Amino acid sequence: MANMGQEDFDARVKRIKNPRNNSYYDPDLQMHIPKKLTRAKIVKPPSKSSQAMSAILVSMVIGGAAMFCAQVVRVRYLGMTGGNSAVTFSDLLIGLWMVLLFSALMKRRQFLGRFGQVVGLCLMLVTGHNLVWKWPDLMGKIYTPEYVAEIKSTTTAGSILFQGNVFSF
Repeated sequence: MANMGQEDFDARVKRIKNPRNNSYYDPDLQMHIPKKLTRAKIVKPPSKSSQAMSAILVSMVIGGAAMFCAQVVRVRYLGMTGGNSAVTFSDLLIGLWMVLLFSALMKRRQFLGRFGQVVGLCLMLVTGHNLVWKWPDLMGKIYTPEYVAEIKSTTTAGSILFQGNVFSF
């Protein structure tokens, strides 16, 4: 008989501690008793502007890296150099494919992220040759020495290159 009381008590405690219940029935009082719930803590969410700015900056870096990889593929494996429209088209096509690949790997597929990636892609397209001016030895190993010599002969440091036209500042 004493064991029956212990089982009843354990069942009652189990009902009280059940996380799905927000109240329990007390047979002695013959009423539902609300459980004491902890008050939800107020957590200040991070500001949206800093999140958006960092998302755009990270996405621009992803876009720039994708264009860098696209130019390496174009110069090293396709052997295309010069400033004609076929070079620009191949850079954009390979760059967009790389952006899709990198953004899928890094889970950056929101609209704002895509915008930043395209901006980074375009910025690297017109200013990426300045990396050759900054680190010519390293870029000669990554690209080809002939491509580095061509860039140094046709452009200036700190310039913008668009469709074969160089705009110096």
